[in-house]
Amino acid sequence: MKKFYSFICAAFLLSLTASAQFSATYTAVRPGNWVATGGATDPTIWLSGPPPTVCNNCLVNLAVPGGGVINMNGQLVLNSGSSLVIGPGVTLKFNPSTATSFSDQNNPPYSIGLNDIGHNTITWSDATSTIDATALGTGGSNVGKFDGVFTVTTITTNVDYVFLKEIGRDPLQFHNDLVVNSSASVLGLTFSGPNTLDNLGTLPILLSSFTASLDQDVVDLAWTTTLEINADHIAIQRSVDAGAHWTTIATEAAKNTTGLPTNYTYADTKPAAGTSEYRLQLVDKDGKYTYSQVKVIRNGLIGTVSVFPNPAHDVVNVTVGGKSTESVLVRLYNQTGQLVQMKNVANAGGTTVALGVSGYAAGSYTIVVNGADGARQVSTVLITK
Repeated sequence: MKKFYSFICAAFLLSLTASAQFSATYTAVRPGNWVATGGATDPTIWLSGPPPTVCNNCLVNLAVPGGGVINMNGQLVLNSGSSLVIGPGVTLKFNPSTATSFSDQNNPPYSIGLNDIGHNTITWSDATSTIDATALGTGGSNVGKFDGVFTVTTITTNVDYVFLKEIGRDPLQFHNDLVVNSSASVLGLTFSGPNTLDNLGTLPILLSSFTASLDQDVVDLAWTTTLEINADHIAIQRSVDAGAHWTTIATEAAKNTTGLPTNYTYADTKPAAGTSEYRLQLVDKDGKYTYSQVKVIRNGLIGTVSVFPNPAHDVVNVTVGGKSTESVLVRLYNQTGQLVQMKNVANAGGTTVALGVSGYAAGSYTIVVNGADGARQVSTVLITK
């Protein structure tokens, strides 16, 4: 069996036959070579040993304190839910191999493959996290055409693959060992974060930020992309049942910019009451898609609470703003924290409830209004005689 194919084939069989996959973390804590080259005396960069060539359901964390360069002079196949994280200030620099094919058993390529079994990712922590495939080897040779970062797709059997080069020198695409597209690699020779590359194929859109905020009765969404390749659109989705179901509330056409930050905004002017979750679905022209992180917004069933008059003598009025048809609970506490009055208000939005206070001692009192969703508003009123 050819060596590189064997690695992926073994990963494929493990994913199908293993009743339980192992989970492990491999942490690089100092600069140096990924694979030791000087025998037993060569210092290792790994905290407790390097990751295996095929990493099943594992985390490979390049967490060098203060940053530094890690020379990629080996192979890594991310498989069955694995992730490679490049820490702040860390550069993963590819060395040139002498490989003449993916299956070169004597001189395997220096490569990272994101297999299509499970959800596998490479994450750049911030703008100082980098993968660099510009290195020159002995005699000025470039990083080889089989070296770099690839997404790997199984075609018909577990020995038939398409390799798409994400980072590295030309060519772009291989079917097994044969070049089928001689264009430039997708992300070029170097790439920095913050970003995540997904094994489902080159992300149609690389997202660098996504925020959600509540302003009055409007949820403002904003996001920035740093790369859009053959992208079609961005679907804005909302869930009101903790992610069990998602509804697309709007779509934005992709601008297909490359290498430049592109900003988008969307305002949800009719947010649901209570807790809502928002995410972006990033869709390619061929129908492939991935999702952003989920952002949570709590739009309280109770709006602004107004208390008047303040100070109060005989009656204090509590007005609950908003349009909620839900019930709220209004409680009045005295100076010692004792509950002295409580009212349950149905269809609370826009309702004013009067609390008689003429029989209470003068002093500072606390009014607490609770919504059915857990939202809470606290006000202070001064009662005089």
